Amino acid sequence: MVLSIYENLAKETPKPRFTVGINDDVTHLSLPVGDWLDVLPQGTTECMFYGLGSDGTVGANKSAVKMIAMGTELYAQAYFEYDAKRLGPRGSMDCGAASPFCCSATRLACDPRKSGGVTISHLRFGPKPIHAPYNVRSANYLAVHKSSYVTSYDMTRYLKPNGVCVINCSWTPAELEQPPRSNYKAVSLAGSELLVFAVVHLPVKMRRDLAVKQAKLYVIDATQIAVKAGLGKRINMIMQSVFFKLSGVMPYEEAIEMLKPLAQQTAQVEELVKSIKKMYGKKGDAVVKMNIDGVDASVTGIVECPVPSSWASLDVEEESKGGSTQAKGPRTIVDLSSEQFAKQIQSHCNNLDGNALPVSTFVPGGRVPLGTSQYEKRGIAINVPTVDMDKCTQCNKCSLICPHAAVRPFLATTQELSKAPQEFRASSRAAIGGGVLDNFQYRIQVSPWDCTGCELCVRICPADALKLSPAGQ
Repeated sequence: MVLSIYENLAKETPKPRFTVGINDDVTHLSLPVGDWLDVLPQGTTECMFYGLGSDGTVGANKSAVKMIAMGTELYAQAYFEYDAKRLGPRGSMDCGAASPFCCSATRLACDPRKSGGVTISHLRFGPKPIHAPYNVRSANYLAVHKSSYVTSYDMTRYLKPNGVCVINCSWTPAELEQPPRSNYKAVSLAGSELLVFAVVHLPVKMRRDLAVKQAKLYVIDATQIAVKAGLGKRINMIMQSVFFKLSGVMPYEEAIEMLKPLAQQTAQVEELVKSIKKMYGKKGDAVVKMNIDGVDASVTGIVECPVPSSWASLDVEEESKGGSTQAKGPRTIVDLSSEQFAKQIQSHCNNLDGNALPVSTFVPGGRVPLGTSQYEKRGIAINVPTVDMDKCTQCNKCSLICPHAAVRPFLATTQELSKAPQEFRASSRAAIGGGVLDNFQYRIQVSPWDCTGCELCVRICPADALKLSPAGQ
């Protein structure tokens, strides 16, 4: 963006007034921005980590930065992004993000949703001081800590040629090449046709980018390793050990000089063990041992996947970034319906493409229609609750405690049940309470696409009628 300003000044007739960094198709004063320039010192390694809020990714990366900066001769830098929701007129909340569409520009309030939202860690390491007050846009190392992200976001747009890409998933190398479209199914929601996926594999664009950039691809089932080690959903230490193993940020020889050798452990793992003891030592030896067991298992769990050269010739359907170019002249301001807002704005923001939207897409005033959450189906839960209706006491406590309204009770008449799917009818039971309720059937229904896997409903159920099952089922 800075270069585009100087290029504008170098013209015979430069624009005296201009905007940069946004697609301003209302005033048409935007300067064109060229390709990304790499101006960092030679030898600098850039890394990006896509995590899920509360999975420990940010904390582990902060620990890694401290370890490398304080324990080696390398310089380190880190920036962290957190998911946020724009809700309404600007209030006292401020996400602090430097974005063309931040609070000061759009007069909107931000609701930072770190827990359960997307977190992006931008790390840099190098032998010389790093002066880069901006996020990573050319990553040598890319880690995807949530498998559903590969279809939700463009994961490889910022991957550098010959870079390393690591995905936390349960897929085998053979499953990666399966076309994702064959696993999609259409569902009707609030009168609109939406696409939701049943099984996720690498999308066509990601496979093509990996081949064109001649990147190395690795997979690891960090979630399963964490469960076996007793760590639950926290995969931070496991993925951190993978980072030290594959990134090459900390040379093996230098790590040996820093660390006391331990039998059958690499120098990188030793440094992680020291970090684990420092981070979790106050929580007892049992927690320390669980993290160390996870680190030990992670190194052997890494699987390198071949990247066929044929992927480079795959055809990718180009998708619009939203909004058509606004012609010059007065604008007709029309408030968007919830469905229009979801298609034109919300879907692109959810895909981390909000900054690419042109100015004409937004309605002045910052108004957001109600009822847009129905169009956002993230599917981030590893395990979702299933209900045994024979045990259910119909107390509705599970529905009351669910913070995302993903667990809901339903009362249905016989006529309504006749139109419902067979599975729904089979698991319905006579409503308890007497009186008018005698004419209804009762059912607790869980939405796996809205569930975040917090387990609150399972814990509060007095009859143990809910249990967790893998979301993939």
